Amino acid sequence: MEAAEPSESPWALQLVARVEKMDPPTTAQICEVAALATIELLDDARSQPGGEWHGAVAAWNGERIRKIVRRGRASAWRRAQEPDGVTAERGGVEVRAFVPSRLDEAPEQLAKLQIQSSPLDEIELIDVLPDVVGLVIAVTPMVEMSWGKQAAQCAHAGQWAWMRSDGEVVSRWDAAGRPITVIHPNRQLWTELARSAPVQIHDGGFTEIPAGTKTALAWWAEPF
Repeated sequence: MEAAEPSESPWALQLVARVEKMDPPTTAQICEVAALATIELLDDARSQPGGEWHGAVAAWNGERIRKIVRRGRASAWRRAQEPDGVTAERGGVEVRAFVPSRLDEAPEQLAKLQIQSSPLDEIELIDVLPDVVGLVIAVTPMVEMSWGKQAAQCAHAGQWAWMRSDGEVVSRWDAAGRPITVIHPNRQLWTELARSAPVQIHDGGFTEIPAGTKTALAWWAEPF
């Protein structure tokens, strides 16, 4: 009996969050900037038809968008600026999104960086929706996720909201400076929000949690 041919390595978009030992960012901040970095990569002219990144972006950007979030600091963060990608910054917090590749073809500067790392801040769940505008993303309280996993799910949610929304809404959001807020609702508020949120992310089950788990919600809060 002949051995089965090995399956091809999956495509993934990798993100690296800058997390220094002194004064690290919060989980919510990383999640917000991860979503922004993903959108900025997709919106980059090099990702558009005819652009040098378009083939890789198109090969990755299907129904099952896989993302991997790593941690970078000091010289490792500086080296992570070398492979093609876009670095987003908000309030001093930085996340770089890289041009998608197959997992076994990831640049050396990324492959050496940690995926699982120690927790950051202690997350406090809220019971009232804050008065914010822009793109709002809610993270599920129903399962435990590392900050990297949360950032990947928020990046999924931000991507789908941006890709599937009315162009006029996105244009107004652009003009307002692309505000993004990530919240951590308690179970009651999460249940209420899930009844109407237009974007609902279900995990593929590759890491940490079972496939099909609802992980993040997203919606637009106007006026921006």
